[in-house]
Amino acid sequence: MPHLTVHALEPQIAGHERDLIARLTQAVTSVYGEAARDLVAVRLVGLAAGRWAVGGVPCQEVAPTVTFAVRENAFTRADGRQIAARLVAAVTDAVATTLGEHHRDGIVVDLVATRDDRTAVGGRPVSDVAEREADEFRDRAEIEALRAEFTDAVMMNDHDRLASLFVPDGVVRIPDAGIEAVGRDGIRGLGQQREAGFDVFVQTTHPGVVSLSGDTATGRACLSEVIRIRGGGSHLNYALYHDRYRRTPEGWRFVERAYEIRYLDSTPLAGGPGGSLMDHGQPHSAQTSEPRG
Repeated sequence: MPHLTVHALEPQIAGHERDLIARLTQAVTSVYGEAARDLVAVRLVGLAAGRWAVGGVPCQEVAPTVTFAVRENAFTRADGRQIAARLVAAVTDAVATTLGEHHRDGIVVDLVATRDDRTAVGGRPVSDVAEREADEFRDRAEIEALRAEFTDAVMMNDHDRLASLFVPDGVVRIPDAGIEAVGRDGIRGLGQQREAGFDVFVQTTHPGVVSLSGDTATGRACLSEVIRIRGGGSHLNYALYHDRYRRTPEGWRFVERAYEIRYLDSTPLAGGPGGSLMDHGQPHSAQTSEPRG
């Protein structure tokens, strides 16, 4: 979070506050991009005449100084020197344009690198906040990977892998079908039963929401399924998974997946499982094209 503190004589600042704040904020975003705008903090400090002295003599006119505090890693990165030069130039331009070009050569910009463990927001060191944000990002990525692994295991009929994605007492519930599989053995058996009963099964799951709470989390994912049942019958489903997750020594695992159907179409499917277009009565385009002379 960039913090800029401007010191100047009060008569120099008076009446220019809004313009100076806007120009300093723009100076930072010109270097870091618009995403930084809401993080820029500007503080204007106006000193009364006689309270700023140089060489023991109070000043009636003096060039402003700017203290620019920013996180240390802004300057330790590979392009840190270039970033610093751009910040100094942009801030100097902002002050000179607002308070007078005759000050330009005397404007002092002091870049101060602050360590994350020595800067706090809301009573918490920035280093703690950054670490927590990194942990949250990692948790969300791992849960999304868990949900992707579930769909892949289902599509590949890898029932052992599917069962391993749950805690030992995990459960799969499909209330609309009166199905409840408890424990890894029950979940493995449900997968085997599905494979035996379906001639066609395609599941597409979209990324959903996740709410974290320490070592547990809840979530919801949207999905669609195309199903053809052996012996007759078809389903086109649009549904939701209502999930509960738990962090374990092996990583995040499902505690529960509850399946809620939002739309069901039982119209017989026109297609069939796998194969080429020829298997479904549609010739390849190469075979229907006119022979070349």
